Amino acid sequence: MNLSPINQPTMALSISEEAICLVEVKKSWKRIRLREVNKVSLPSGVIHLSSAKPNIKNMELFVEQLGELAKSVKTPLSIALSLPDLCARTSVFDFSTFPTKKSEQTALLNWRFQQDLKLDTALSRLSYAVYIPTSLATTSKRENPENVRVLGTAIRHEIIEQYEQACLSLNLLPVSVSVAGLDIFDLYQHTIQDILEIEDRRTSSASSGAMFLFISHWGFTFFAFHDGCPSFVRTKAISIRPDSSSVQLDNFDREEPSPSVHSYPSYTVTKVEKEIFATLQYYLETFSQNDTTPTLANLFVVSDLEHGHMLVPASERIQQSVQVSGASISEIQVTQLSYTTHFNAQESPLVPESHIWSALSGYASIRVA
Repeated sequence: MNLSPINQPTMALSISEEAICLVEVKKSWKRIRLREVNKVSLPSGVIHLSSAKPNIKNMELFVEQLGELAKSVKTPLSIALSLPDLCARTSVFDFSTFPTKKSEQTALLNWRFQQDLKLDTALSRLSYAVYIPTSLATTSKRENPENVRVLGTAIRHEIIEQYEQACLSLNLLPVSVSVAGLDIFDLYQHTIQDILEIEDRRTSSASSGAMFLFISHWGFTFFAFHDGCPSFVRTKAISIRPDSSSVQLDNFDREEPSPSVHSYPSYTVTKVEKEIFATLQYYLETFSQNDTTPTLANLFVVSDLEHGHMLVPASERIQQSVQVSGASISEIQVTQLSYTTHFNAQESPLVPESHIWSALSGYASIRVA
């Protein structure tokens, strides 16, 4: 969901509280592949992610580290800027009718942000996408769509402009600005749709919808879709850091990989699992009570953390959420989405294996820009 669209760059900058990552892709007629990834660390306290206040607490040090990252590239340079989900407020809005004029749509959505989230979007940059239910798509009036859902995202000007100004001070031109979780969901939409179509052909009944979970260093974002429309979204802030006692050499510096490398403290794993479980249960209890025939639900999971799969609750516990909620779902099928769907380390000789995972957000922002 692009918040500042102009054109499609070949380099992207993604931000975290611990590092800045510069991702470069190479485009050809048939495909786009990852070419190079570089990272620089940020000292503690330089960035504090928030959707309410400016994020960069030490601009001088941030620009200094960003300059180290950008010194190997020729400027001025157009880039895609990918921000963590915690920088924005994202929500799903239902409308019985929705205007066709852009100005009227924006005014109505601004009002809903104010009413539902108490957010004054006059001070924010707004982006949104309109969805018509698949069952109504062929019958709804395109001139004045009915029963639509809108996925809207707002970032305060003082937050987004801080990042843009830092980039501009180094002749890095952010021609697109977007949110990581939304970009990554867009990146995997075709893969998800293909899997759902195969599943529908394999089973006797159609699936009840799809859920998508993106886990990152700042926490996670959960999306749910039904009848081709978003029905629920939640972004949860959780600090996810590797267990420093188990951090060893990077994969390309070892002869034998160790399963303990970059594992997470047990309290972090427990907290993330509990929040995912609570989110699933809330969604199922609130939004999945209407169908009378038990159906299969699909949960797709992706992470830009090297061992992000360790943070996903066990399948048995996920099934418990179905039983506890009383929803008309027979089972939740969990599918771990692989980053190799889109780029392969063997095709990217300039990318250290340890950087592959952190490239996902930047890569996605370029692909959907």
